[in-house]
Amino acid sequence: GKTTLSRIIAGIIEPTSGEMNIRIGEDWVDMTKPGIDERGRAKEYIGLLHQEYDLFPHRTVLDNLTDSIGLEFPKELAMRKAIVTLRMAGFTEEKSKEILNRFPGELSDGERHRVALAQVLIKEPSLVILDEPTGTMDPITKQDVKHSILHARDEMDETFIVVSHDMDFVRDVCDRVALMRGGKIIQIGTTAEVLGQVTEDDRRD
Repeated sequence: GKTTLSRIIAGIIEPTSGEMNIRIGEDWVDMTKPGIDERGRAKEYIGLLHQEYDLFPHRTVLDNLTDSIGLEFPKELAMRKAIVTLRMAGFTEEKSKEILNRFPGELSDGERHRVALAQVLIKEPSLVILDEPTGTMDPITKQDVKHSILHARDEMDETFIVVSHDMDFVRDVCDRVALMRGGKIIQIGTTAEVLGQVTEDDRRD
């Protein structure tokens, strides 16, 4: 249910019923309506990082951030934009420069996740959706991912939607929570309000 909802919000799946509107600038866009003036228009401003994200293993970090997602810049400009975006995802400037010509296999799990996040952020979306960003990560990598998400959110000052069953992670990165059960949203409120009433069954879901 959670992943399906995230894909509906991203405009990948068309909802079968109900209403969903996303604010783009000063306008509200009806995501139930296809076409370049409605859902197609909003999709340009939405970034989605899938749980099973893919970095091209035979491309460098720089190529993954630019060529492979269709952004064409002169090399110097591409490098500057990549460094700015990697810093936004939580790398230092020195580390950003250091990894530009590395391949994904030469990075740690946490570093690869940050590069994948940067791949979403480089398009400057107004809404960022992260689907199960921690998955089955070990505790140290989870901490790295948490810090990169918080840093990116603060740097961009845009809306982030985190889809997760990890309530501890949600508590650390979210201001508001929508709790789903059986494919339906049953409660929306501040993180403290909602997580204070979460049951063990909810944690397992």
